[in-house]
Amino acid sequence: MATSTRRRSAAKSTKGKRKKQYTPEQRAAFAEKRKAEVESLQEQLTAAVVEFASSEGWAALLKKMAQRSRIMRRYSFRNSALIFAQCPHATAVYGYDAWKKRGRQVRKDEHGIRILAPNTITLRDENGEPKKDEHGKEKSITVFRPISVFDISQTEQADGAPEPETADGAEFPEIGAKVQGTAPAEFMDRLTACLKSLGYSVEHGDTGQADGYADPETRTVRIGEGFPEAHAANVLAHETGHVQLDHTADMAEYRQHRGRMETEAESVAYIVCAVAGLDSSVSSLSYIAGWAGKTPEKVQETMIEVGQRVTEAVSAILAFTDPDEDQGEEPGTTETADAEPEAVPVAA
Repeated sequence: MATSTRRRSAAKSTKGKRKKQYTPEQRAAFAEKRKAEVESLQEQLTAAVVEFASSEGWAALLKKMAQRSRIMRRYSFRNSALIFAQCPHATAVYGYDAWKKRGRQVRKDEHGIRILAPNTITLRDENGEPKKDEHGKEKSITVFRPISVFDISQTEQADGAPEPETADGAEFPEIGAKVQGTAPAEFMDRLTACLKSLGYSVEHGDTGQADGYADPETRTVRIGEGFPEAHAANVLAHETGHVQLDHTADMAEYRQHRGRMETEAESVAYIVCAVAGLDSSVSSLSYIAGWAGKTPEKVQETMIEVGQRVTEAVSAILAFTDPDEDQGEEPGTTETADAEPEAVPVAA
C-alpha cells in the first residue's frame, strides 16, 4: 500500500444545530481565535515535554512531588509544577481564606504563588436563560484563571489554633499514571461521532497490554476496560488522532515511523482534552517524551516537526468536540467568569 499523508477534514454534524446563524465575519473571528488557542497549547505542550525530557530537572521535580504528596493530592499535575517552580520548599498550600479557616494567617507582604484555577461557566442565551444540549442538560464551559495560594511557610499560627497535621505517608499520583476523574459532558460521544465520520466505530473490551488501539481492517477503535472515565477519554482522543492523521492507512509506514506518529497522536489528544477542560498532563507528557526522542534537543526537534500536522488534526477533531455553534454567547453578550472567590490582600 502506498504511503499516505493526506488529511481529512471532519464534516460537521447538523443534528441539534442552533437556529442562530453566524455572519462570515463572526465565523472568521472564531476560526482565528481557535487557531491561536491551538497554537498556544501546542507551544505550551512542546515546552513541557522538553522540560520533561531533561532528566536532571525532571528527576528533581519528581522527588519534590514524592516528598510533598499533600500538594499532589490537592492540585493538578500542572499546578503542582507551578507551585514547586515558584516555591521549591512548598509542603502545604492553600488560598488566603482557606488558611484563615485552618487557624493560620498569611504574613504581611508575602507574595502569592500563582496557579490556574478552573472555573465552570454556564452558557446563556440572549434572554439570560441557560442553554441546553439535545439531552436537556445545561451547557457549560471551563475556563482557567490565575489565583494566588500560599505555602505554610508564608503563614503564622493564629493565637490558640492547633498546628496543621502533616501529610507523611500519603500517596501521590505516579507520573505516567492513568488520568483520574470523570470526562467532560458529551466529550466521548463527540469523539465517537468524529470517528464515525471517518468510517470507524468504537467499542470497549480487552486490549492486551495497550490502553487502546485502532484496527484498520475492521475499522474499529477499541478502548480498554476498567480505566477511570477521564483516562478512557484521553485514550479515545489519542486513537481519534491516529485515525484523523491517517496513521492507520498504511501499517507498514506506521511501524517505520512509529515514534513520530505516537508523538503526533498523543499531542492531538493532549490539546483536544485541554480545550474540553480535561488535564491529561500526568499521562501525556511522559508518553510523548518517551516517543519523541532520547534527549531534550531531539524532543524539541520532533515536536517542531509534527507541529503543523498536529494543529491541522486538532482543528478537524474540535469541529466535533467543540464546534463553533456551541461557543459561548453571541457576540457582545459573552458571559464573564465570576470574580475571584478569595480576595488576596497581600502582594501577588
